[in-house]
Amino acid sequence: MSSEPRRATKIIATVGPASLTEDKLLKLMEAGVDMFRFNFAHGTREEHAQRIGLVKQLAERAGKPVGTLADISGPKIRLGKIPEDTFELKEGETVTFASPGAAEPGLPVQLKDFDQYIQPGDSIYIADGTRRLTATACRSGIVTATVDVGGPVVSFKGINLPFLRKPLPAVCDKDMADIECAIDAGIDWIGLSFVGGAEDVEPVRELMQKKGARRRVLAKLERRQALDHLDEIVVAFDGVMVARGDLGIEVEFEKVPFIQEQILKAARSRGKPVIVATQILLSMIHNPRPTRAEVTDIAHAVTSGADALMLSEETAIGEFAPEAVNTIARVAVVAESMNPPELQQLHSVHKEETALAHTAAVLAKNLGASVILCPTRSGNAARGVARFRPQQPIVVVSDQNEVVGGLTLYRGVYPVHAELTDNLDARVKMALQLATRLGYAGPGDRVVIVGGVPAGSGRTNLLLTHTIPGN
Repeated sequence: MSSEPRRATKIIATVGPASLTEDKLLKLMEAGVDMFRFNFAHGTREEHAQRIGLVKQLAERAGKPVGTLADISGPKIRLGKIPEDTFELKEGETVTFASPGAAEPGLPVQLKDFDQYIQPGDSIYIADGTRRLTATACRSGIVTATVDVGGPVVSFKGINLPFLRKPLPAVCDKDMADIECAIDAGIDWIGLSFVGGAEDVEPVRELMQKKGARRRVLAKLERRQALDHLDEIVVAFDGVMVARGDLGIEVEFEKVPFIQEQILKAARSRGKPVIVATQILLSMIHNPRPTRAEVTDIAHAVTSGADALMLSEETAIGEFAPEAVNTIARVAVVAESMNPPELQQLHSVHKEETALAHTAAVLAKNLGASVILCPTRSGNAARGVARFRPQQPIVVVSDQNEVVGGLTLYRGVYPVHAELTDNLDARVKMALQLATRLGYAGPGDRVVIVGGVPAGSGRTNLLLTHTIPGN
């Protein structure tokens, strides 16, 4: 068995101008990327489809499972096209915002009936919270506000309303078209932005049902409203993201670290993967080394149980993208070894599948097993075991591309694509051979095998142990 420490925490890199070529994507894979994010707020659907396909081709060529995530822009409020592309907000002055079709001119806002989402006295943040205004009047698509913190703003910058007075639609027509494009391109995960409640996932599920597709959907938690419905959101979605950028504007920034902990605990208690994102290594956009504070932030996210950390500008436009990925990898390995996770316990009656997955994790610990093997077509057994955070690697063998790609997000799970038969003995033999060849197990090692019969049933009802024969 390999003696080198294996990193359990996954790394997500955003594709952008700094990482569009085959050579750059391959270097990011070599540095340790487990999943690539495609931001549908920028670029065309055709460009994203081509890039998703390219990543899959390169991953197959490199012999490394790499997942893909479509980040759907969602109901983000933005400025419209500003004449001459910029406008100077001056402290103390009054500014007028105008929705499309408003009777009065003003700083353009893309959202119709902007006045219905805000009340006098509410704060308005622009450009990632760097500009702040206070609303003074709202009427017929017009909002007037006083500038508290000024500075220039440019066309299409984002607007945040911490006290949103009317729910925004979860997905618009553009979002649905983007999601359909991503599904057709073979995406593994879909991320919905600005989720406010559990019901926001329903239009996506309905679209998948019509297309006969099954993709995992995660909720990006970046609204104050979402925190009021956190438990329901975690149950309804397949995973969540702590999107600290907009979240840090929607709520008081000093509360963000504690909200991050709250989200991590909620997701972990239900076995849902959770991503920590935004400004992970912001300084490395222009510098080859991280700050000490950034290293501490990464280590804290890892020891708090995050499944993955996501890089945004660092790999989309950064000058040191592979170095940023390698930095997370190095810090994660040390953090995991210095503070290994404790095996999670069952605290109440659960379904048979959950109980068996927990038994597999306990058995692996008590036997000192080197690996937990999951030959599967659904991935359910692996997801079930991963919930309890065993220290042993969970190696998944599957012949379903969407299962392999989807499982790249889960902490401690290492999916491998291989052809499986319906014969149980042949499936177990294949999984054992792969585990040995890839260095997860060696002569004399104990192995725990968990899965389901019959093949393809999606059930978790099989638990075996095996000792790798000696030389």
